[in-house]
Amino acid sequence: MTILIVLVGLLISHFATGFRHLRRFHWVGPFLIWLQNRLSGHPWAVVVGLIVATAAISWLALWFATALLGFVGAFLLALIVFILTIGPRDLDRDVAIISGQVQADGDEQHAAYRSMRLTAESQAPEAAAAVLHAGLSRWFGLLFWFVLLGVPGALIYRLTRVALQVEQVDPSVLEWLARLRLVLDWPVLALLSLSLALVSDLDRVFSALRSQHENIPIWVMTPSLLDRLADTLVNESSDFQDGLALGHQAIWRILVLWLVVLSILLLAGWLA
Repeated sequence: MTILIVLVGLLISHFATGFRHLRRFHWVGPFLIWLQNRLSGHPWAVVVGLIVATAAISWLALWFATALLGFVGAFLLALIVFILTIGPRDLDRDVAIISGQVQADGDEQHAAYRSMRLTAESQAPEAAAAVLHAGLSRWFGLLFWFVLLGVPGALIYRLTRVALQVEQVDPSVLEWLARLRLVLDWPVLALLSLSLALVSDLDRVFSALRSQHENIPIWVMTPSLLDRLADTLVNESSDFQDGLALGHQAIWRILVLWLVVLSILLLAGWLA
């Protein structure tokens, strides 16, 4: 069921781009502030409260959907959650807008550049790194935790990133949320590094990893690692458009690799 939900969810998200308007999760801000007011002086408890509440609501919704419609109810709920938590913006469309493959007005172009954290002056390595970072936050992080923990995993991953954007949250709470995000991203970064090595230049990727870990322990992985990995995709003659295209090709190859691995696990009976 998992691989089917992922495939159907990716297809729907790719072609039905209007779903991005339903992915804002505006209620997270007021809920976090309410927790913060109730648990003043214990910023870690606010993060724990967010995790517990998300997991409890997820399991309750799954129980209700299963009791109401059986297997079909659980399938539909998981599919809806996957579609709503992936993104929030369509990565392929943002890349197409920035590269000029899709005509868009000024506001949409500005939104695409801002969402990818790029400017008109960005260079090839920055363009490739932006696509890798977007792939981590929009696709692979969500995909990993959905496959591992199902609906609760997908919601916890997405809501953690949404919570980090809430302006009224206390800085100490944001610090704990950032720590949670690093924990959630760590296994995804490890798999992304291995996957990039398999779909691109193995020697250059492992050389970048060794260089990254000269000053920090090998078990420490942060999203900044993607900046170093992006350098392995481009060369000195690459321009901005080349970097964007190379990064986009790389994440699609990684996505196909992940889907193949998931299919093999399904056939082997290790994945429901």
